[in-house]
This record gives sequence, C-alpha cells and structure tokens, in this order.
Amino acid sequence: MRTLLLTCLASTLVLSSFVPKKKNKVKLPEEFAFIPQGSYYTATPEEDPYYYGRSKTIKPMDSSKIISAGNFYMSKYEVSNLQYRNFFNEVAPGLTGEEVKKIICDSTGWNNRPYSYGEPMVLHYYTHPAFNNYPMVNVSYEGAMKYCEWLQSTIQKDNPDFIIEVKLPEREQWRWAAMGGRAQAMFPWTNYYLRNKKGELMCNFRKIEDWNVYRNRTTGEAEVADRYYAGSVSLSDKVYYTANVKSFYPNDYGLYNMCGNAAEMISEKGICVGGSWNDYGGDVHIRAEATYDRSAVTVGFRPIIIAKEKKQE
Repeated sequence: MRTLLLTCLASTLVLSSFVPKKKNKVKLPEEFAFIPQGSYYTATPEEDPYYYGRSKTIKPMDSSKIISAGNFYMSKYEVSNLQYRNFFNEVAPGLTGEEVKKIICDSTGWNNRPYSYGEPMVLHYYTHPAFNNYPMVNVSYEGAMKYCEWLQSTIQKDNPDFIIEVKLPEREQWRWAAMGGRAQAMFPWTNYYLRNKKGELMCNFRKIEDWNVYRNRTTGEAEVADRYYAGSVSLSDKVYYTANVKSFYPNDYGLYNMCGNAAEMISEKGICVGGSWNDYGGDVHIRAEATYDRSAVTVGFRPIIIAKEKKQE
C-alpha cells in the first residue's frame, strides 16, 4: 500500500510540473479590434476575375499576387480630434519649436477648399467639444507617425510581457482589414451599392444630384457642375463635411468608415486610401488611392497594433 501511495504521489508531482502556464493577455484600448489572418488577391481590375466592374479581357490569376495579412489589431475608428489633442498636449512641451510645427494641426486647410466658406471650420473644427469625436484631419504624416510612437509608449507600459508596435498600416494590411474577411469585397459593407435597401447611405462621400451633371457641348463628355454643389446635397443625408467617427455601419471586423469620411494614411508616405467625404461615389471603395503632399481637410489616419509575447526564459 505504501509503495502504491508513493507511486501516486510521484505521478502527481510529475504531472503537475507539466501544467501549462496561464497565457498572458495583451491589454489594449477597447477601441481596437483584432484582425485575423487571411489572404486576398491583389491585382488590377483587368487581372482579377472576381473584381466588380472588370473589363471583358481577363488575365489568368497570378499566384504571386495572393497576399496574406492579419494577426494585428486596428482601431475601430479614425483618430479623433480629442485623441489627437490629448496626444499633442502631452508631447508638445518636450519638443523643439521645429518639431512642434511638424505635428501641429493646420486648421487653415479648411480655407483651401473651393466653393465654401471655411472660417468657422478653421476656428472650431479641431478645438470645439462638438467636434471631439470627428476625424482628425489637417494632420501631417509626421504628426500621424509621432502619434503612433506616443501610443506605442503608452500601451507598452501596460504590457510588460509583450513587445508592442503601433504604426500606420501597410497597404495590404489596410485592404484586408477593410474587406472584413471577404477576399473579393469592393466595399467594407456586403453589397456593391452606396446605399442599402432602405436607401440609407453606407458611407460619407460627396453627393451630387442629377442636375449637377451636364454634357459639355464642345467635347461631348459628361461633366459635373461643382458651382452648384453647395445647394445640391439632400438634407436627408445630413452630412456636408466629415461625420462622427462612429457614423454609418461597421464592417464584419467592427471597423467604421473604412471608406469615405477621411481618406486614411498608410505607411507609404504621400498615399491615402479609401476615399473621403469630398470624393464622389466612384472614388470611395477599398482599392481607392490618392496622393497628398501636405496636411489636408480630406486626410486622416487610424493606427494598427502588433503585439508579440516575449519569450519566457
């Protein structure tokens, strides 16, 4: 009996030594959603046999253009005015004058938009509490990068068991997140239209009415009469500039405004994606790209987080 008890005790001790340790859980701000690993086909419309609106000539699928992305966290929302102000107020005192100039909000950008009176937006958009949860625009690439650096430092303090990296997404990462897990998606939502069955808009873009479109009698081409734009927006749509970062509908990953509202910076400087509130409906989709060479009223950003658990010694 004694031998049996000793044997059982020894077995228990051996087994207890193999009990797996409780896995550490990364602590992130609640507005970040996990984007799982997945693959999609990146190609031009002519090369992609599944792309909506493709041409009649379809090239064979090139396996080298199958992209894998995921296993990161992305903010559900575009960075807001309030978030950026909190960041700026914390870091600005420790920067030189030249460094501050690179990251400060340039609200005068609202005066550069044609066909509108921008002075109220210059004075109030970035600072007034009414716009706290509107997307931060008129921000430089350097400002967005500095924000990511600050946020990384903040989150790292709460996660000593992880290596935290906060950055602007690469093009492939942004597209996969915008698709919401649907590899051939044109929009973040689940149809190929800018309105749902109820007639509600699915994102914030520049809307025009039929009477704004006319045929140029010289060239014979259709053109848009921007000079009539200010009076052509349907009041039922209720959006003239940017919208609250939690407007419209999230995609299947819980991300809001991946298309429209503010075009979003990616890691490649000078490139923004997704289209903005000032783009027409044909330019607010997942593959939409534009360039910028300075801060603009149409361009904002949202960061991603990559968290890697440190190896236990």
